[in-house]
Amino acid sequence: MTYYDDLVNDKKRVSAFKKAIDAKANGITYDLGTGSGILATIASENADIVYAIESNPLILKKTRSNFKDYDNINLIKTDATCYEFREIPDTIICEMLDTALIDEEQIPVINNAHKYSNNKTIFIPQGVKNTIKLTNSKINYIQYYEDGYPKHEVLSDEVEYSTIDFTQINDENVDITVKLKATKDGIINSVMITTYTHLCDDLTIGPTPMLNPPLIIPVNHIDVKKDDVIDVHLKYIMGGGLNTIQTTIMRN
Repeated sequence: MTYYDDLVNDKKRVSAFKKAIDAKANGITYDLGTGSGILATIASENADIVYAIESNPLILKKTRSNFKDYDNINLIKTDATCYEFREIPDTIICEMLDTALIDEEQIPVINNAHKYSNNKTIFIPQGVKNTIKLTNSKINYIQYYEDGYPKHEVLSDEVEYSTIDFTQINDENVDITVKLKATKDGIINSVMITTYTHLCDDLTIGPTPMLNPPLIIPVNHIDVKKDDVIDVHLKYIMGGGLNTIQTTIMRN
């Protein structure tokens, strides 16, 4: 089973996107980073035409086969970060998502799309919210939290540190300091970032097996007592990859 099969088989992820697409997709629709094409086929039911954009040659043959029964889907092999839109979009679908938008090109792609959209263009999803909390874990490198691993202890409340709105252009560079209060005594040696995806209206979805699993990032060790305030400095490039992450903590 391939990565794209796993995406399609994540029923929670697909059903949430289907609900948003069924409610909002219309007219001229672009599916940026279409992958296997599952979201494009859903959009085709209400759109006049769907331009499905994909650059990965390893998936294109299967994607083309998946579209063979859809007359209003046009598959285009190109890089969505620099694609020149053929028509002004009524709807833009882009599920190039990753936790905190670090390891996928959602923001570069959406920023490019804004060159061709207008104030009536609908974006699915509309944006994301990112949160952070202090943790203790036994990791030596950045890891996604999946299926209960890596084990960790939470040492603070979850605090929102950023909201990204896809209906506007966003700076790809993140450089922020967040204050977190310890909720118990312990040793802080990592932080956990969680991303919540706002699809449309009142529809927001948290992490699923194939959508934004929480990210645990090792940091310098600090012994804390309950109610100690810790400053977490986060720096990374959205779309730049996990190797752009720089994180340090210090007692306030």
